[in-house]
Amino acid sequence: MKFFEQIRSKLEAFIRKFYWNQILKGGLLLVFFSMLYFLLIVALENALWFSSEGRAILFWSFIVLLGGLFLWFILLPLLKLLKLQDGLSAMQASEIIGKHFPEVADKLKNLLQLQARGEASDLLLASIEQRSRELSPVPFSSAVDLKANYRYARLLIFPILIVVALFVAGKSAFLFDGFKRISDYETVYSKPAPFKFLIPENLKAVEGEDFMLQVETLGIIQPENVLVQFDGQEIFMKRTEKGHFQYVFPNMKESLNFRLKSNEITSEEFQIAILKTPKLDNFSMNLVYPSYTGIKNEILEGTGNAKVPAGTKVTWNFESRNSDTINFETEESLEFILQNSEAGIFSKMLVKNLEYSVSTSNADFSNFQKVHYAIDVIPDEYPVIKMQQKRDSVQKDIQYFQGEVSDDYGLQKLVLEYYPTEKKEAVQQVSIPISQSAIVQFYFVFPGQLALSEGQNYEFYFRIFDNDGVHGSKSSKSETYSYYEPTAAEIEEQNLQNQSKNIQELNEEFEKFNNDRKETEEFMRLDKEENELKYNERKKLEEYLKRTQQQNELMKNYSEDLKKNLKESSESANPEFQKELEKRMEETEQKLEENEELLRELEKYTEKIEKEDLGKKLEELSKNNRNNERSLEQLLELTKRYYVDEKKQKLAQQLEKMAEQQEELSEQDSKLEEQKQLNKEFEKFQEDFNELEKENSDLKSPKDLQRDTGSEMEIEQDQKEAQENLEKNDTEKSKQKQKEAAQKMKQMASQMKQSSMRMEMQQLSMDAEALRQVLDNLIVFSFGQESLMNRFKVSEINNPQYAQNLKEQNTLRENFEFIDDSLYSLALRNPLIGNAITDKLTDVQYNLDKSLERLGENALPQGISSQQYTLTGSNDLANLLSDILGNMRQMMSQPQAGQGGQPMDQQLQDIIEGQQQLGEKIMEQSQPKEGEEGRQSGEQMNGEIFQIYQEQQKLRQKMEELMNQSGDKNGIKNQMEQVEEKILKGEFDSQLDKILEKLNYELLKFQEATKQQGEDTKRESEKASEDFQNPLQNQINSAKDYFQSLEILNRQVLPLRPIFKEKVNTYFGSKSN
Repeated sequence: MKFFEQIRSKLEAFIRKFYWNQILKGGLLLVFFSMLYFLLIVALENALWFSSEGRAILFWSFIVLLGGLFLWFILLPLLKLLKLQDGLSAMQASEIIGKHFPEVADKLKNLLQLQARGEASDLLLASIEQRSRELSPVPFSSAVDLKANYRYARLLIFPILIVVALFVAGKSAFLFDGFKRISDYETVYSKPAPFKFLIPENLKAVEGEDFMLQVETLGIIQPENVLVQFDGQEIFMKRTEKGHFQYVFPNMKESLNFRLKSNEITSEEFQIAILKTPKLDNFSMNLVYPSYTGIKNEILEGTGNAKVPAGTKVTWNFESRNSDTINFETEESLEFILQNSEAGIFSKMLVKNLEYSVSTSNADFSNFQKVHYAIDVIPDEYPVIKMQQKRDSVQKDIQYFQGEVSDDYGLQKLVLEYYPTEKKEAVQQVSIPISQSAIVQFYFVFPGQLALSEGQNYEFYFRIFDNDGVHGSKSSKSETYSYYEPTAAEIEEQNLQNQSKNIQELNEEFEKFNNDRKETEEFMRLDKEENELKYNERKKLEEYLKRTQQQNELMKNYSEDLKKNLKESSESANPEFQKELEKRMEETEQKLEENEELLRELEKYTEKIEKEDLGKKLEELSKNNRNNERSLEQLLELTKRYYVDEKKQKLAQQLEKMAEQQEELSEQDSKLEEQKQLNKEFEKFQEDFNELEKENSDLKSPKDLQRDTGSEMEIEQDQKEAQENLEKNDTEKSKQKQKEAAQKMKQMASQMKQSSMRMEMQQLSMDAEALRQVLDNLIVFSFGQESLMNRFKVSEINNPQYAQNLKEQNTLRENFEFIDDSLYSLALRNPLIGNAITDKLTDVQYNLDKSLERLGENALPQGISSQQYTLTGSNDLANLLSDILGNMRQMMSQPQAGQGGQPMDQQLQDIIEGQQQLGEKIMEQSQPKEGEEGRQSGEQMNGEIFQIYQEQQKLRQKMEELMNQSGDKNGIKNQMEQVEEKILKGEFDSQLDKILEKLNYELLKFQEATKQQGEDTKRESEKASEDFQNPLQNQINSAKDYFQSLEILNRQVLPLRPIFKEKVNTYFGSKSN
């Protein structure tokens, strides 16, 4: 049975190979028929474009065919192979094998039949075994030839070639599009037109903008027109070129559906989607300006450009829609202001120019509509300071400044900074008050009231600070100026030089007055001789008036300079003389101003004035010129005399100082160089004295300077010997000579001062005597003029006595000229003979001339009138001279303050002694002596009391003069007035004694306080009055007057925008330039 089992196994292997062959052949056929049918139905669809039903039949027939073929060719053989279904039996298999192996067909078949009987005999079994052994070498599996399926595989070549050819030809859509329509049989497909519409894939329009639809037609034909269908309307598209069309949808707001149509061919429906644009609906800037600028905050709408001052806080307010972010971009950063909101705020403080851009973004747009802006930041400029410097024409060391400080927004403070040249680190400041306006004009005088060291060089400048509240106050300074603080001696020397210069200039101008007077007289002569001045003569008159006016102005300036020098002199040797001289200068200036007024009137009305009026004006001008000529000549001579005394006083003080230095040098180890320096200083003293003698000799009545040349030679010799001994190192002898020289210097200085005082008193006595004689002559003249006037009143023109009276009038005129000359000479050396005397003299002289002229022309009433004026003028002159003589006698009875080394102390001592002596007299009145009461009458008592009262009154007046110089001492004055009241009432009681005792105590106390001050009363008085003033403001006022300009209107900071402020500053800057 072994071999039978082998046969059975081979049969089963054959059956399996048989079914595998069936599956392989069925698979090839399945693919072949499927592809063939696929190509068939696709070709039919592409050719016929079936309806949905037809395509459904084609599709499902393809599915059924594919399923049937699969079932028949694949599934059934597979089931039989897996023995899930009855397949080939062994007998059927033997038949198939027999067909392949005919020689074993019967044997195999018989073997299977024997086995099928079921009889189990040995013989049968042996027979089966025998037959099985015979069949075992036959390969049953070879009966199935798998290679035979190649012929089925060749069937696939045809459909595969068709598919490849379509792909190569680019017609793959033929397969896929056709099958797609067949498989999607439910969708209605239209048969393709001979052309098709090609449109962009991304149909998206920006909201609010135009959208251009561009269409291209592609096909075997090209249409001439294409219509776009939307919203129930058809509109022709614009043809740009063959096969290309376009149409613009304006201002797209919402999504839009449309179709394309051409030649009855309509496209599918397309949609244009709308992209929402991120937009800024509102945009504003809130500008918060720095408070110090004074500009009102503001809001700018609709613009991102601006001009702002540095430090401005800018807040941007954005209102947007359809935006996710608002992008604020600068060169340095990118700020995302808005995040998923419809409003955004961004703030930034600006200190420099800002260029920025603003854009919006959302999911579809990035940096949409970027707009560029710029904010110009105007920096706070440095303050500007402009200075104008002028020096005093008299005192060159005084510097006047006019300055203008400005800033774009306002000023904070102005200071003067000064320091010694060699110590630049020792800077000191002085604050100058200014307003906090944008532009301020100020004035200053340097050094003013600054406490500077004598003999020291200084540098100074002005520094202005602005009110910058962002970066802090900034400052600018002016150019640096220099100044030298002179010593007291240098100041005095400079004053004297200025005085000499002014006197010289005044002297030169005075010489021109004679010519002016002659010209005036010439015009008066022409006016009398001619009925009317000719054109050329009028022109000459006009030129003369202009020239005279200019000359008057010059004389005024010289007079003002002289007066200024007088006031700036330190301690005067003769304060009363100085006071009267200043008064004369003021009167002269006033006269010159009156003369100018007359000149202007004449100049203005030369063409229009009547002949009679012109003659009167010319006479008045002639009289004024004569007055001015004499006043100026007197003023000039008095000034010269005053400065001769002042220079002598200065030389005496210098000699005292040299004596002190020489004495100090003798008490220490002397140095040769120091002695040489003192020798040079004494030589300079001698040179100055020589110059003083020369100036004194130029006076019309030179003074006796009483120069002690012998002492000078002795001092010079002692100094020379001291120097020689120092050179020989003989210290003892040199010190002895130095002491002798110092002692002689002190004696000489004392003699110079005493001689000045004596000379003043002698001159005053001589002037008083001369004035008394003039007054006597004037009284005689007055009586003579009155007597002659009375005779003329009763005289007739034809009376022979008339001519005799006329001669007598002429004699009176000649006599008055002697009076005039005497007073004129007296006025040249005594300032008490002032302008009032000169005016009266001129009036009397004028009326005398007029009376002679009119009486000579037989104009008797007019002549008598002139005589009356002459008489009145002479009487007035006599009264004035009488008062002046009384003053002179009073001055002689009491030494003038200022005569001597310590004028105030001396005068105060005299008052104290006088008050004590008067107090003794009062005590005598309060305690009458025994035995005299009955002998004294009431009138005698009253006379003595009144004399005491007058003496007390004089003491009080002198004390008042001292108080005006040294300060207010109302207590002393009140006590003196109480004493006068008691004396006048005759109340000589114990209360009066107490008042006198207290008065003496106050006077002694005042004397002690004066000594401790160590300064002269004039300066103390000035200081006492200045305590109630602002020195700095006085300087400012002084500088303002000097520049003769009005203070400009301070322009307050206006709340202007920066651009307008810039224009304002530019305008005022150009006006200033």
